[in-house]
Amino acid sequence: MKNSWMSFIFILTGISLSNCEYDSYERNTSKYNQKIFFQYEYVNFAWGYQHVGWLIDANGNIYCYNNPENWHYDDSTGYISSRDMNCNISETDSICFKIDSNELDDKIGLIIDASKGDISEPVHEMYDAGSVVYCGYIYNTYDQKYKKILFKQLGDIRIENSSKASVDLYEWLDSINHLIYNIQ
Repeated sequence: MKNSWMSFIFILTGISLSNCEYDSYERNTSKYNQKIFFQYEYVNFAWGYQHVGWLIDANGNIYCYNNPENWHYDDSTGYISSRDMNCNISETDSICFKIDSNELDDKIGLIIDASKGDISEPVHEMYDAGSVVYCGYIYNTYDQKYKKILFKQLGDIRIENSSKASVDLYEWLDSINHLIYNIQ
């Protein structure tokens, strides 16, 4: 009986550890109730698969990724679970940049205002350009889910958030993207 109980515990432990390498992701987020606040993402399936981007955490660390193997996307309602977000962090390649904490605090304060903006109807603009998304997240501690707040989507389909805060956040994230990828 004792051996079967120990085997059961061993199997359960193995299963829970194998689901996501980064479940233990912990940062000093006592100031905020969430780990991830912003994301830039480019996805294109035309002429081969491309998936690159980055996430900004509560400490201003920017985690870059390039063609992650097991990426979790938000669902059709714009939510992603805390567990899936932690798994996504484990799929990143490195901390490729760092944001000043005062600057980050100012920008985090704009996410709620951006969430109140009207989202435009999708407009088809290109072919084979893929999708570029600039967004932020609001964490619901009760559901343990992140709600995606779209600032702007470009590429094949253009979608824009009408709020002033969203425009400001898009421009800020785009400037960070230029720094990370050395775009002139």
